[in-house]
Formats: sequence, C-alpha cells, structure tokens
Amino acid sequence: MTSLLNAIFGGKKSSEQNTLQVDMHSHLLAAIDDGVKSLEESFEIIRKFRELGYKKIITTPHIMSDFYRNTPEIIQKKLKDLQDFLDSKAFYFPVEAAAEYYVDESFLEMLKKKQKMLSFGEERYLLFETGFMNPPPFLDEAIFLMQTEGYKPIFAHPERYIYLYDNFSMLERIWETGVYLQVNLLSLTGYYSREAKKMVEKLIDANLVHFAASDCHGHKHFEALKEATKTSYYKKLTQKSLLNNTLM
Repeated sequence: MTSLLNAIFGGKKSSEQNTLQVDMHSHLLAAIDDGVKSLEESFEIIRKFRELGYKKIITTPHIMSDFYRNTPEIIQKKLKDLQDFLDSKAFYFPVEAAAEYYVDESFLEMLKKKQKMLSFGEERYLLFETGFMNPPPFLDEAIFLMQTEGYKPIFAHPERYIYLYDNFSMLERIWETGVYLQVNLLSLTGYYSREAKKMVEKLIDANLVHFAASDCHGHKHFEALKEATKTSYYKKLTQKSLLNNTLM
C-alpha cells in the first residue's frame, strides 16, 4: 500500500536523497571567514540543505590566530544574526554554531589557560584542523590537552592532509588515541584532488570514519555535495555507523 501511495504522490526517493540528517562542519555564518559572504547566501544554502534531507546544521567558522581571529562572542553574535534573518523569512530550521580550530601556538595556549571553547553535542565534540603540508610539532600535546579538558577531539578532513598520504600509520595512531575522524563528502568526487579521493576511500574501507560533513563554504561546494551523494562510496559510507545523526 505504501509503495502504491509513493508511486501516486511522488514519494519515491530521488537520486539525490540524503541519509544524513545533521551536517556538523560548514562555514555558513556571513562574512566571518572564507565561507559565505551574506545572510541571503546563508539562507539560500541552508534552504538547499533542507531540500537535500538535512534536519539540522552545526556550522563551524574558522578560528585561526593569523587569519580569522574569531571568538565565541563574535561567533554567537553572527549566529544570532543568521537566526533572526531566517525568522524574518519565516524559515524555521535548527542551526547551531561551534568552530573549526586551527592547531597552532595560540590554540595550545587557549587550552592551557582553559579558555572557553566552542564544542558541540552532549559529548562536547571539538573540531580541529592542521596545516595541509606538515603537522604541528605539538599535535600530540594539543590532542592530550583537549581530552584532559573533557573534550572529544574531531580531526577535520584527514584525507586532505598531504603529510598523511605516505604516513597512514600516523593517522591510525591518532585514531587509536580516541580522536574522531570527520571526512569531507566532497572528497568522494575528487573535488580537492585525486589523492584526497583515494585517501577518503581508504579511510572508509578501513572503517576509520566517525563523521561525514559538507565543509560547505558556498554555492559551489553545495553543488559538488549533491554530486557526492551519487557516488558508490557515499552509499558505502552512509551504511556505516556514522555519528552525525546522534547530534539531532
């Protein structure tokens, strides 16, 4: 009976149907980093996320001492601006904000001084990234401090770090310390590079992925995201026990 109603009323899932309900890495607060530039652009992209089947967004602007000197207060103000704008459009969709922290000396000092960090979820997940070419010499210390302070570190897009391409054992060691791994869905299409595509497939095959996210910075990324949902490895990835939907 259900299949008959679907056939009549168009309930059949499209080729772009998404099984993830929560996106937990994006740059959708206006004019705060290298992501979207306006509230209107934020609104347009968030509307597209809902059309793709998402039910919640946790957006994560950069905090990077040399380039994006954001603070929890700045980010929360930008989030309020976005929520007010969505309300003005009578568009009700859950959007929260945390941050993507760049591991540098400044980040290390923040941890040592026990400064407020923008984590998310009941588990207090803390999203972090490093430079793409070389790991910071104090990466292990930063991970230790995050965990000591009660956070659960999430390593953003490990498939994109060139220093890991010939050192997969380093990534396995990081994983074994209790760090969660989040891959970018765009990597499934080869959007960033052929090497990143190979690496994300290797991570999926090795069952090392905890989260998958868009890392959406604008319209171009969203269009690539739709293509990612059509790949064979997207299906393989979403059949695994990802933690995205535990954030609802």
